[in-house]
Amino acid sequence: MVMNVVWKVVVLACVVGAAVWWAGTEPGAPGKAVGEASAYAPLFPPAPRQPLLGLDEAYHGLAWPIHQSHGCVARATRILGQVADLGADTVLIANAGYQEHAGSEAFQIDPAVTPSPAQWQQIFKIAHDNGLRVILMPIILLSDPRGTEWRGVITPPSWDDWFEQYRQFLLHFARIAARGRVEVLMVGSELVSTEKYTDQWRRVIREIRRVFSGKLSYSANWDHYKVIEFWDDLDLVGMTSYYKLSSDPNPSLESLIQAWKPIKRGLLRWQQRIGKPLLFTEVGWCSQEGASIEPWNYYYRQTPTEAGLQEQRRCYLAFMETFKNTPQVGGTIWWEWTDSPGGGQDFNYTPKGKPAEVALRDWFRTIRQQRRAAAASCGGG
Repeated sequence: MVMNVVWKVVVLACVVGAAVWWAGTEPGAPGKAVGEASAYAPLFPPAPRQPLLGLDEAYHGLAWPIHQSHGCVARATRILGQVADLGADTVLIANAGYQEHAGSEAFQIDPAVTPSPAQWQQIFKIAHDNGLRVILMPIILLSDPRGTEWRGVITPPSWDDWFEQYRQFLLHFARIAARGRVEVLMVGSELVSTEKYTDQWRRVIREIRRVFSGKLSYSANWDHYKVIEFWDDLDLVGMTSYYKLSSDPNPSLESLIQAWKPIKRGLLRWQQRIGKPLLFTEVGWCSQEGASIEPWNYYYRQTPTEAGLQEQRRCYLAFMETFKNTPQVGGTIWWEWTDSPGGGQDFNYTPKGKPAEVALRDWFRTIRQQRRAAAASCGGG
């Protein structure tokens, strides 16, 4: 069956409905309007701006999901300024296209959610002016999933038709990214059921390379990266990191570090065979008691507590300790930084205004110091 419509014009009710739906699922302060300015007031001086690093330097930053196009440039000015103030050198910007449910035959870009080409160029300039390289990650979300469906179980009536639409979807972002000199483009995220179609993916990647000259990656689920056979067509091996690290809430830092050890060994053994740098696209834990048990589940215990804040901080510290001085890791992106105020009453992923933010600032500071020391050593002969 050949589809009659590849790109749909979304009627106003659908546009508004989809925008509200994704905005309502945004990690952050529940009930807060997406466009509302953050009340966040940093307690630390901003890190000095630095020149843009090259494409081959490791990426250290935070993720910012854009949920609404209206006012996105003003939000970019606030949020990307805050990300740079932390000391980051990279921002990953996620933005969604919509498929109704896992068995739908079509999906679309929603203008209420996705910035216009002109807005994208302004956003990229704001990032670069703040010394932030850009990783652009277009994703697919389901606007009306049936039961527990998500994008990892997509099963369209025709895979050929689906991949043709997906190719057009990615080309839209690739052309915009090329004009904005974006450093890295993610060609997909957690599309588990599609990953067995290696030839289709290779064709899509070849098409993207014709219009985009930066680095390419794909963000695999932490439990499904080994089966992918198109890694050799990409520059970076992207993956999330939502591993189960404990069986009980409030684990000690030492137990978290111990839990990471076999995971790291397995990752590095596999990475040696693939021969591409690892890019952790989503490293994060909600500030909830039990976040280390199911890091992917932000509904686990939606209650703000001091113990939850400290568990988040220890999870950050354990990851930092595990992967410090690991040259096989080409990038780490923390999930996430939004326009919510964060703080002690927030139980979602953002570290903003929480003990985890202090750990994150120290981590960025250490990375900058190491980079300066390495540069001085090379300069000194």
